[in-house]
Amino acid sequence: MKEFPPGLEEFFCENPEVCRNNLDITSTDHLALPRGGVLFITQRRQATSDMRENNKVKLLGSAAHMTCHAVFMRHTVSRVCSLGHFDNFSCWQFGEDSSHKEGLKTMIDEIIALSKDEYELGHITVSVFGGYTDPRGDARRNSMGLLRALYDEDRLVEVEHFCVGPYNTCVGEDGKNKAILIGVALDLRTQVLFPASFEWNNYADFETQLKDRFLKRTGQGAILGSGDDMFKDMVKDATFKPKALRNPNTYKKLQALKENQEIEMKNKLSMDIFGSAKKLIPSVQTKHYSETNKPKKRSQPQGELKKTNSGLIVV
Repeated sequence: MKEFPPGLEEFFCENPEVCRNNLDITSTDHLALPRGGVLFITQRRQATSDMRENNKVKLLGSAAHMTCHAVFMRHTVSRVCSLGHFDNFSCWQFGEDSSHKEGLKTMIDEIIALSKDEYELGHITVSVFGGYTDPRGDARRNSMGLLRALYDEDRLVEVEHFCVGPYNTCVGEDGKNKAILIGVALDLRTQVLFPASFEWNNYADFETQLKDRFLKRTGQGAILGSGDDMFKDMVKDATFKPKALRNPNTYKKLQALKENQEIEMKNKLSMDIFGSAKKLIPSVQTKHYSETNKPKKRSQPQGELKKTNSGLIVV
């Protein structure tokens, strides 16, 4: 993009090849995936995988519906891939200082680190999925936030898919808009992106995992063998493990709060008679001062001048 477009319509008009790629993937049937070998990324999380260092991860996948967006990045030569799940919350709350720029930067940095010398031999492609045409326009705001973050990125990236808005919207039986894509997955071996469903990523599965953890912690065995253990084993050899997409604005506020608390604690410390720091309770400190350190009345010192009716005398 030479110039940042004012809206999605202008972006689609200027990039017809992206529109064709969008139509190709939404016209493909969803493939139900098993749990094994799938590194599933939940909301506001990100991970980077390289089969050369961790061959336990076969596919990267994430749900891509409603207002959330799944962003896939692939290096054309090293085949290192990164996936991030961006929601609209941080976008509309924090504006351009959202986690979008920081998250995309992290994804690119990790691809460069794992690609090593091969990075300069190719480039990074980007595919964005999710975000239907919702009544409030939250998904559109999220889409534009990601587009802005990609535009502001100094390093070269090629946008292959931007399947959002009208390209990810259909009308449901109730007459309301709904998303076409349930989820998207990437095969790390073939580098193919395709619509996917994750039947095990539902409330019943989540409830079973909670029961499984409880039984294990109380020494009663396990139900699953466990999904949580399977996930940990899958990523234990990975250089960059799945993590939360930290919002830089929120992080700065937490750091400032921590620093202010440390300053307040230091102000509550006073020195005892031996020159050591001693923590004093404000109420006790006030009482101690009022009773023992209260200034006493000065007696008239000798040699002081005193005024009388007959003039000044020395007493």
